[in-house]
Amino acid sequence: MVLFTSNPDIYKNAYPNWQKTFRNYNDFFDLYSEHFKEAADKLIDSIEANRGHIADNIINPALFLYRHSVELSLKAILHRIYLTSGLDDNKIKDKLEGHGLDSLWAKVNNEIRSKYNFGADQNEKDELRTIGGLIIELHNTDDSSMTFRYPFDKRLDEFTYGDGKESFGIDFIHFKEQLDYLHTRLRYWIYYKVSGEWSNE
Repeated sequence: MVLFTSNPDIYKNAYPNWQKTFRNYNDFFDLYSEHFKEAADKLIDSIEANRGHIADNIINPALFLYRHSVELSLKAILHRIYLTSGLDDNKIKDKLEGHGLDSLWAKVNNEIRSKYNFGADQNEKDELRTIGGLIIELHNTDDSSMTFRYPFDKRLDEFTYGDGKESFGIDFIHFKEQLDYLHTRLRYWIYYKVSGEWSNE
């Protein structure tokens, strides 16, 4: 028995490489961010009326996918900036190391303000503050990309949400909407602008 095989019916295959053929190497972080975000959206959309507590079974995978999409978005922005700055691959790899959203956002925020004039007016400052607030909230819930993937940390201490009580709930529709906003601004405002693809027209 094998896990990976091809089906003669092309509609029963996934083709993970084809999208890369018409994307620049520099866009692969962004491409993967899109993949994880779309997968999370489809999980949340599948909940529908939440009969049988479906949401309880898929919330951890969905939250992980959303968190990873944000991490990839931040790394996509930094990767573009560092390439444009002429850093070599080893330095770029060192700067992209780690999963902490707080440190990744701090790097992004510093780079885009100093090199791309983000935050030039009060509206942009307010929006960057909003974006940063959402990222830090997500980081504070999962600071190592472990909380949504494992029941325990490396010391086998239990990960908990909120107050840890059974009655603690997560409004998954609200969460999805906030991630939509965050993803849109990271990708279509910040990433596109540092990539030279952004226009304010």
